[in-house]
Amino acid sequence: MRLVYQKNTSLFPVFVSALLLSVIFCSCNITRKAPKGKPYLYKNTYSVVGGDFSKAEREALLDRLANQIDDSSKLRFTSPIFFINILKSPPAFDTGFANISADNMKASMYHLGYYSSEVKYKADTTQKVFDKRKRVKVHYTVYAGNPLRIDTFTYSLYDSTLQAITMLYKNDAIVVPNNPITKAAVQGEIARLVDSFRNNGYYKFTSSELRMIGDTSIEALTNISDDPFQQLELLRVAQLQRDSPEVKLALIINRPEDSTRLSQYRINKVYVLQDYRPNDNLNDTINITQRATRNFILRYHESLFKAGFLSRNITLRPGELYRQRDFNQTLTNLSKTGVWQSTNLLVREIKDSNLVDIIAELAPEKKFGFEASIEASYSASSNTNNALAGNLIGFSGNLALINRNIGREAIRMTHQLRAGVELNNSNRTAQTSLINSNEIGYSNNIVFPRDIFNNIFHNFADFITNKKIDSQTIRNRIAYKPGESFINSSISLNNRLGLFNLQTIGINAGVTFPSKKNTAINVSTWTVKPLNIEFNYLYNKSDSFQKIIDKNPFLRYSYNTSFVFGFGAGFSNVYRNPKHLKSLSKERVIRFNGEESGLTWGWLPIFNNNKNKFIKLDGEYKYTVT
Repeated sequence: MRLVYQKNTSLFPVFVSALLLSVIFCSCNITRKAPKGKPYLYKNTYSVVGGDFSKAEREALLDRLANQIDDSSKLRFTSPIFFINILKSPPAFDTGFANISADNMKASMYHLGYYSSEVKYKADTTQKVFDKRKRVKVHYTVYAGNPLRIDTFTYSLYDSTLQAITMLYKNDAIVVPNNPITKAAVQGEIARLVDSFRNNGYYKFTSSELRMIGDTSIEALTNISDDPFQQLELLRVAQLQRDSPEVKLALIINRPEDSTRLSQYRINKVYVLQDYRPNDNLNDTINITQRATRNFILRYHESLFKAGFLSRNITLRPGELYRQRDFNQTLTNLSKTGVWQSTNLLVREIKDSNLVDIIAELAPEKKFGFEASIEASYSASSNTNNALAGNLIGFSGNLALINRNIGREAIRMTHQLRAGVELNNSNRTAQTSLINSNEIGYSNNIVFPRDIFNNIFHNFADFITNKKIDSQTIRNRIAYKPGESFINSSISLNNRLGLFNLQTIGINAGVTFPSKKNTAINVSTWTVKPLNIEFNYLYNKSDSFQKIIDKNPFLRYSYNTSFVFGFGAGFSNVYRNPKHLKSLSKERVIRFNGEESGLTWGWLPIFNNNKNKFIKLDGEYKYTVT
C-alpha cells in the first residue's frame, strides 16, 4: 500500500528565510559527546602536490584519499537540517592513527603508479578565543612525485596458438606504453587475456597461468594478498637509481603442473534438461523422454518448450571450440526468458580427451502467476475556487494475471485490471457529493523473447517481390538474435462527476535490442516503436467545467479530444573505461528519446480533426568519476 500526502500551504517565505540564514551563517557545527579533558579530532582535510592529474581526476583522488582514513580517525556527521552539522562522539586525537592513515594513503598512491610518493600531515591545535575545547584539525598533504611509466610492453607466451590469439586482440590492451603502471592495470590485462583464451577453447585456463615480469622486481603487482609496502619496496629502490621513472614489462606463461590447462577443448554433446527435477539421472531413459536434435539432446518429463525456442537461446554447438562468451550468453539468454526458476550450466570433461559435454539443468517456473495490490492517496488544497482541486482521498486496486509461456516459446502475456475511486472528505458542502471521481481500466502487454518484426518485414518483402527462399535462409532468420519485441494495449474510462468523462485507448508496438558492437565496457541499447497510437475522447462536459477551461486556457492542452498516431525511438549508451585507472571508476551515460505524431502516419485520413502533430525530443548526458 502506498500513502501519499500533499498539502498546499504558504511555506515558501519560511523556506526562503531558512535559505538566507544558511547563506549568511554558512553552516552551524555542533559537537556532541566529545572526550573530556583531551584534544579531540575535529576535521580532516587533504591536498595533493604534483602528479599527472586532470581536474576531475584530482577531485576523485581527494575522495579516494578520504576513504583511506583509519577507522579510529574517522568523523561521523549528521545533518538534521541542511545548514546544521552535528559531530557525534569524535575520537581523541592520536598521532599513531594519523600515521596509519598517512601510510594507507601512500599505499593507495602505489596502486595508481606513484611509487615515490610521500604523505605528511600537520595537526593544528590552535584554539579560538573563549573556546576551552581542545579541537584538532589534521591536514594531510600528498606529494605525488612522478609516476612510474611503462617504457615497453611485450608478450612472450612460448606457445604459438596462445601468442597468435594474444596478438589478435592486442589493440584492446589495458597495459599501454607511456601510461603509469598500476596494480589494477596489470590485473586487468591478465583478466582480459584469460577471457580471450577461454573464448578460444582454453576451458581450464586461469589467471595463475600468466605472470608479469619487468626489468625491476614487480612480482608484487600480480599478488593481491601481499602487503603493498613489501611488494613495491624493491621496485622503488631500484627506480630511484634510474634517470627516468620507466620500466620494461613482459607477460609470460607461468607453466602449470597440470599441462591440460594449456589445452584447447571442443564441445562433444549438449544436453538440455528442460524441466529438470532434483536427482534426475542423465542416463535414465525410462522415466525421462530423450530426443536428439541437430544442436542438442533434449530430455524432459513433459514437453513444455519447443525445440526451436531452445535452439535460438542456446548458442553452444557440438563440434565447436568451447567459448566462455557462448557459455555466458547461453546462461543469460535462458535466465532472462523468465520461464525457469533456476538455470544451471555444467561442464563435464570427457576422460582422456580434449572434449567436454555441456549439461543445461533448467527448473521450470509456474506457467501462470497472479498479482494484486492496493494503493491509497490523499491530497489537500486550500484553493476552494478551483473545482478540479479539493481535499480528496483515493483508493485503487490492481489485479494482474500473467501467462509466462504462450505457445511453448516463453511469450509472456500480462492482463491487468485497475479500478479506483476518489472521495471528498467529511468537510464537503451540501452541493458536493461523496464520490469525486472514479476510473476503471484494462491493459494487455505481450512480450516476445526475440525480434518478430524483422521476420515480418522480410516475409512481407518476399511476398511483394514473389521471392523464393531456401531452408538455410529461413533458419538464419529464425536463429537467435538478441532483443525482444512488445505489443502494449490499454483502455480506460475516467468519470469526473459533474464535470466530464474521459475515455482513453492506446496501443504501441516495437522492439528493444542491443547494439552488435557491444562490449563488456561499452553497452548500447536501441528501442524502436514503429507504431504508437493513443486516442483520448473527452465528452459529457458540463457548463461548470467549460467555465474552468475558459478561465484557464492552458488546461485545454490537458483536457481535450486528441489523436496521437506516430513513431517513437530511443537510444542509450553506457561506457566504462578501464584504461583510466587514476580513479576508482569512470562512467559515461547517454540517453536520447524521440517521438512524433502526424508525420510518418499522418497521411492516413483518420481523425484528421483531432490529430495531434508534434515532434518531441529529450536527452540526457551524464559523466561520473568516483
